[in-house]
Amino acid sequence: MDHAPLRVAIIGGGVSGLSLAYYLQKYGGEASQEIEVTLFERKATLGGNAATVWVDLGSRRQPGQADSPYRRWADLGVNDVNLATYHHLRAVLEEIGELDRMKPLENTESYFSRDGRIALTDDEDLIRGVSDPAHELSQADGGKLAPLISVVHQSALDLVESQRITPRYTVGDFFDGCVADPVKMLATAADRLRITIDWQDPELPARLERIRHIIYYPRISAMYFADDRGPAGMPLQAPFEYYRIQEGGSPPDRRYFEHGAQHWLEALATHITDPAHQGPRVEILRGLGVEARLSPRGVTLTEHPPTGARHWEADLLIMATHAEDALPMLIFGDDLAETHRTLRGILAKVRYTRSYGVCHTSAARLPPNRNLWRTYNIEVRDPEDTFFPYRIDYVANRHQNDAANPAYDGAGLPQYFVSLVDDLNRIPRSEILERHPSPLEGPAALVDDPGQEGYRDRLPALEPALEAKAWTLFKHNVLDADCLEAQAEIAHYNRTTARGLFEGRQDVCPLLFAGGWTHGAGLQEQCLEQSARIIALLLGNGCRPES
Repeated sequence: MDHAPLRVAIIGGGVSGLSLAYYLQKYGGEASQEIEVTLFERKATLGGNAATVWVDLGSRRQPGQADSPYRRWADLGVNDVNLATYHHLRAVLEEIGELDRMKPLENTESYFSRDGRIALTDDEDLIRGVSDPAHELSQADGGKLAPLISVVHQSALDLVESQRITPRYTVGDFFDGCVADPVKMLATAADRLRITIDWQDPELPARLERIRHIIYYPRISAMYFADDRGPAGMPLQAPFEYYRIQEGGSPPDRRYFEHGAQHWLEALATHITDPAHQGPRVEILRGLGVEARLSPRGVTLTEHPPTGARHWEADLLIMATHAEDALPMLIFGDDLAETHRTLRGILAKVRYTRSYGVCHTSAARLPPNRNLWRTYNIEVRDPEDTFFPYRIDYVANRHQNDAANPAYDGAGLPQYFVSLVDDLNRIPRSEILERHPSPLEGPAALVDDPGQEGYRDRLPALEPALEAKAWTLFKHNVLDADCLEAQAEIAHYNRTTARGLFEGRQDVCPLLFAGGWTHGAGLQEQCLEQSARIIALLLGNGCRPES
């Protein structure tokens, strides 16, 4: 029996990689074998698709006080959570002392067309501003639209949770069914919600089509995992699992990260590397890319590109990266050729889209009527559009507009926005804000290097004036039927591999997979769930390589 420590390597310093290290540090002390954890992150900052920038909005004038710099922050990627359903995240935030920093956001939406023909606002959570009955969703179509939306929404959630549909059952299939036979599709949900629908109303099919094209298709195409070929062909479970977690609960508890999403991840990193904590030792190596050579006997990690002779040995490797980034980092020994072929087939099913997160002052992105501006602004495109690039526009002042945070409540002018677009050129360069160093100390004092967030370092060099502005590049897997199939297959692979390690089989590849692509829509809660599952497989099985 080899009594040496079990050396676990993690590649990826986003939510998945950090939560893997957290759960190993928290529960690894209960294992029968000592554990050592090393996490490798190729960038100097942690966070993956969480990226926070600080911008200067000019001078702030307050009665009786000297003018002060109006320095604010913005999340370009991950920017809010729902504590009513994010149970893993709530527990972690509470343990590391970050829960009190989660502030309630103004959860309002606007659906609009550029020509002004469509203008609807969901103002249930409106804190301040104009709620015009002519545009308020609850008043639309004589008050008939909003109750029908609730019924449609509940019917879709019920269908997904029933597990009676496959990933090949699409959003388009669901809405086609609703229009063709409303009673069959919607009556059960209406009865449960105690909402009365006139099933004989001749306008009902047209109303359902309006809900499809004005509410759901634009909203789904604005989700980060959306298929750029359009929402109709996406699996129904993709957006509605997102809705269930991100907007569910009774009631939902939507919060934003004070000082940005990267702040809590840096706080988590500080927590898990604290030598005063009991449990396995965790080391985080930043700014360090590696490649890993795998054999049934273990893992050798080598710095890549090779700027020195540094290498590390591990007994187990957990990949917490995007699917398309994983295989290029891995070298499989000849005795793992079959595993390599299997994994190559699984990961090849995961397709990616890319988008830019931009912090700016371009009000032209918002509805033409300023009174329609809401926290989330979703442009309604023509139903004949065949290409749906990811886009949504946030009013940052509203996103951070909460009575619990007086410094931000009604923060006033100048308004600033965050837009997610498929092309950086969609925002005028003159209106993209300059990035500034964080004025905070501690975990919030992020590395002020634009090449160290998102995937900007994967772009060719740009002119210095543009590099200095507050934007970044993201990528995310498309949550289509192929990806859902890959998720099921990688879950089976993880279970089989963990069992083989526990049984001491000599032909097992010491490699497991986490990362946002492996579970659901890759929400932070789902990343934490996946990490908890992986660590339960290891510690629950008493994963102990035998000599």
